[in-house]
Amino acid sequence: MSRFKYLFFTTLSAILLVLPFHFDTLGFVAYFALIPYFFTLDSKTAGGAFKYSYLFGLLFFCLLGYWLTNVNIIGFVLLAAYFALYFAFFGFFAAMFLNPPAEFEKISAKFLLKTIIFIPAFWVTLEVLRGWVLGGLPWALLGYSQWKNIVWIQIADITGAYGVSYFVLAVNVALYQMIRILLIKPDVMLLLGVSKEAKIKILTTISGFLLAALFLVSGYGMTILKLRESYYSSSADKAALRVSVLQGNIPQEEKWDSKIKNIIFEKYKRLTFMSAIEKSDLIVWPETSFPGFLEDEPVMAAQLRNVVRQSRTDVLVGAPTCGDLEKGLRFYNSAIFYGPDGEERKRYNKVHLVPFGEYVPFEPFLSFIRNFVQIGHFTAGEERTIFTMVTRYQKINLEVKFAALICYEDIFPGLVREFCNNGADFLVNMTNDAWFGKTSAPYQHAQASVFRAVENRVNVVRATNTGFSCFISPEGRILDSVKENGKEIFVTGHKGAILTLRKEKTFYNRFGDVFSAFCFFLCFLAYKDLSRNKRYARL
Repeated sequence: MSRFKYLFFTTLSAILLVLPFHFDTLGFVAYFALIPYFFTLDSKTAGGAFKYSYLFGLLFFCLLGYWLTNVNIIGFVLLAAYFALYFAFFGFFAAMFLNPPAEFEKISAKFLLKTIIFIPAFWVTLEVLRGWVLGGLPWALLGYSQWKNIVWIQIADITGAYGVSYFVLAVNVALYQMIRILLIKPDVMLLLGVSKEAKIKILTTISGFLLAALFLVSGYGMTILKLRESYYSSSADKAALRVSVLQGNIPQEEKWDSKIKNIIFEKYKRLTFMSAIEKSDLIVWPETSFPGFLEDEPVMAAQLRNVVRQSRTDVLVGAPTCGDLEKGLRFYNSAIFYGPDGEERKRYNKVHLVPFGEYVPFEPFLSFIRNFVQIGHFTAGEERTIFTMVTRYQKINLEVKFAALICYEDIFPGLVREFCNNGADFLVNMTNDAWFGKTSAPYQHAQASVFRAVENRVNVVRATNTGFSCFISPEGRILDSVKENGKEIFVTGHKGAILTLRKEKTFYNRFGDVFSAFCFFLCFLAYKDLSRNKRYARL
């Protein structure tokens, strides 16, 4: 294969793989998107595979997150270059396994099944590391491409989102192996000692494995959905509450303009009263929707408390705060919970800050970066706060607990799991995606929330400044969203929805990322297998 074809196949795979993250109707493309890329790895040395895989990752992340250029072009380039390394290491390991020392091994049923099992484990392991190293950014996991495929994402309540990533990649590897076998000429097969009957047997084995995997994943999904629908439709003691979300649609360039802070506040005041008329149990403002530091705006803070009193409901407000000034000046990104009497009940300070956005990691050594990029001085909170409220929906006073996830905290499955295990009956994601303009970024962000709902079987409420503000069921369905003339982002509005609380303990919720640990174990087995094959090849 010529270098041009390698480049073409690598670029084609990058384009195909990114499509589901921009267009939710194209989720099916992810199941064959990597096939051209695997052909690029065929017969490549580990070094060659690393090079083309890095290009693949760089193209993918540039096409995926081009909207970061609205924030910082240099940061976008550096981030894409860094994340591409994970693709490069995947290609490095995958090529070693796709190209064994003995050519005839590549067309044995046993070896091909091992590639289908082991190669996705490399991918998942690197996704896990990407979500952990240097604070982590598990954005656009491969499994997220299926966020609208309700049936096949149900396995996330056992495996987490990483299980869906594994499944998608396993399908890609299986299809690639089948196509590659079919493309081998009969005379070459005979030279390798593989008869026509053996070729058919190999294809039958792979297709049987693939069909079994599809049957298990789809069968589990359909069964779970049917059981949950049947049980909760007949349950007489369902707990419910009405929640409203506000979408102020404040452009990022105006958000901190002190000249219009009163206009911003009045907009949220009006939306709050409109939601209160609908007799909501809880009204949610987006992240940092209060126009200024709460302690620096005593008059507006008093007005906020008065608005809450007049609404006669619980209100959760996103605001930057200074915390307890007696302990020294510290800045927090906070969610403040007000009761119907207008008094603050509790607050949550964001615990997982955005590196190089809200703070500078290793500040003593990297503080010079502030000379080139505007970065906040926020401090991470320490407590996984759980809020308690009373729902009066259907005139039933019922105590309900919930947690707030600020900004991108919902993309971290382990953190969300902690909140749920601390007692949260549902989750609220307060965020501001106005930074990224009218792009697919808000929907890419929402993909993570869908999986957090399925993993923990809880409702997720998303209140965002410019959208996508929506309500997600424990099964991962988008129940409703803020809309205006069919548009969901960069529109002003409010939306209320009745949430049926159906929280239950899932395998993932109880035991965490067991599946990810299993993938680490598979990588160890793959390494042992490769080492053994190399020893045999030297004999």
